[in-house]
Amino acid sequence: MTFRVFRDSVRRSVDAALDSMGLRGVEYSIEVPPDPSLGDLAVNAPLRASRVLREPPGAIAERIAGAISESRPPIIGRVVPHPSGYVNFFADAAELARLTLRAALDPGGWRIDVGRGTKVSVEHTSVNPNKALHIGHARNLVLGDSLARLLSEVGYRVEVLNYVDDTGVQVADVLVGMLYLGMPEDPPPGKKYDAYCGDEVYVRVNELYEARPELVERRREVIAQLERGSGPASELAARVVPRILRAQLETCWRLGAKYDLLNWESHILRSGLWERAFEVLREAGAVRLVEEGELAGCWVLQAPEEGEEKVLVRSDGTTVYAAKDIPYAAWKLGLLGDPFQYRRFAKQPGGGDLWTTDLGGGEAEHPTFGSSDLAITVIDVRQSRVQRFVKYAVELLGERSGRSKRYLHLGYEVVALSRRTAEALGIEVPEGRQFVHMSGRRGAYVNVDDVLNALASRAAEEVRKRNPDARDEWVRRVAEAIAVGALRYQMLRQDPNKLIIFDMEDALRIEGETGPYLQYTYARASRILEKAGGIPSESLGELAALLSAPKEVKLVKLMSKYDMELEEAAAELSPKRLATYSYELADAFNAFYEAHRVLQEPDENRRLARLALVGAFRSLMGRLLTLMGIEPLDRI
Repeated sequence: MTFRVFRDSVRRSVDAALDSMGLRGVEYSIEVPPDPSLGDLAVNAPLRASRVLREPPGAIAERIAGAISESRPPIIGRVVPHPSGYVNFFADAAELARLTLRAALDPGGWRIDVGRGTKVSVEHTSVNPNKALHIGHARNLVLGDSLARLLSEVGYRVEVLNYVDDTGVQVADVLVGMLYLGMPEDPPPGKKYDAYCGDEVYVRVNELYEARPELVERRREVIAQLERGSGPASELAARVVPRILRAQLETCWRLGAKYDLLNWESHILRSGLWERAFEVLREAGAVRLVEEGELAGCWVLQAPEEGEEKVLVRSDGTTVYAAKDIPYAAWKLGLLGDPFQYRRFAKQPGGGDLWTTDLGGGEAEHPTFGSSDLAITVIDVRQSRVQRFVKYAVELLGERSGRSKRYLHLGYEVVALSRRTAEALGIEVPEGRQFVHMSGRRGAYVNVDDVLNALASRAAEEVRKRNPDARDEWVRRVAEAIAVGALRYQMLRQDPNKLIIFDMEDALRIEGETGPYLQYTYARASRILEKAGGIPSESLGELAALLSAPKEVKLVKLMSKYDMELEEAAAELSPKRLATYSYELADAFNAFYEAHRVLQEPDENRRLARLALVGAFRSLMGRLLTLMGIEPLDRI
């Protein structure tokens, strides 16, 4: 808690000064000045106080600055009044550096607890189990996984959920191909199972629907069997869907994501949760049966603030997406009880069990799932309308149960491929288009595994050039880490509400705002410390006072805001803020290193001070990379 110490000291000092002037209770703001030469923080208290004292703001600024300067704490270096009515504060560089180095170099230090054990569920990935993850799904996974890591870091109890839509249209399409078109259940040799079902079966079936309309009726029959849990389609799904899901999870784990629980749509439908939710909504007058018109026989949800209705149950008795998501959301928040049993589904890489819901008998000992205080669902913006209806229904269920819970939709825009990346991956791009959108039904998409393989192949070439004598296994491991880091950072660095045009060449650059640039900077710091033999053990207080050069001070100030950046990122549910801060930190470190060669510094104490700064930076950058799901590399 370093820059925070400075900010809090400023507030206490201003409060004391105002109190001495008989101005207790005056509200003011503390801001970062637009021009760093004006100070590290600026306070507008004189402007607010002038309304009470009827004096010029500049004169009041002089009085406040004078009162503070007489007994300012060590963290405040200078207090400067400004004629405009602000009081500007400069942090004491030596004290700020001492506190920052000590906090950063303490392995168990610099932890913040804003969550205080509040339970949060984060649902992400949730790819339909009919195909491999494509590059658009990667944005969902990276946003959700990074958010879960961030919230855990700041004190929330996070439960990561992955929803398996095993009764939907996309799964039905795959089953239609296998049941009625004679397409094999097993893939050809060397073909990953999720890629086979998506690239070959799913795409082929959708190509045939227009030419063979009887297949559409077959699909309706398949969906009905899936929802009731019986019939040939249901039996086939019990074999096919878990195979697809396990193949998808291999990709998710490759990207560094982990989950606590798989929630199966079929379990939700057969658990009675929907019937409970439907009954409460019907009693509240939120759903009604349409008796005439094109929606005759359908049950619809009425959302007064929307001025529109949403079909929940079709006239044939099958449910739509929202009708399945409402009870799921209610389960997340503990509004309808827990009808599930639980069993282990898989052991995840690096340790940790992945659990799954079950209705046919689970394990006696299992974690407690559901009943979160806050449920966050990561789904792209095309689902925003449906998510508004889900939120409305869940809030109504919460009111009826007397429990106050929160449901949030974290939306994001889709991902497109740049022209050169699409062409490199074998996708045809129309003349004049600089990027291409993807479509699973048309087969115009790129699997995440293919992108990672291509990124890793190019990264391996560069790693080999830099390390000609390195073992092949090490080169492959480092290249894979760079590939994952490149992809994850590109998914995080953009605002979620903006379209990402993914370009492999840009993502792999070692200069600029990329994952490899951050990993390279971390590796640079690691190599400096390795050559120096480690971090000095001398008194940080004495060493910190020597970090007075402008680029040293700038780096220290950026590092000193680490905990505040994490707190703001968590409050805004914005992993993107971590990406931005990490890049600024890396840039400041490289500017410092280029200006001040650490190991060649002739003054022993100054060299030790800079080594301590390098060590502190490496510690914080390592934490930030891990929060973003990017592996810190000691050597590239």
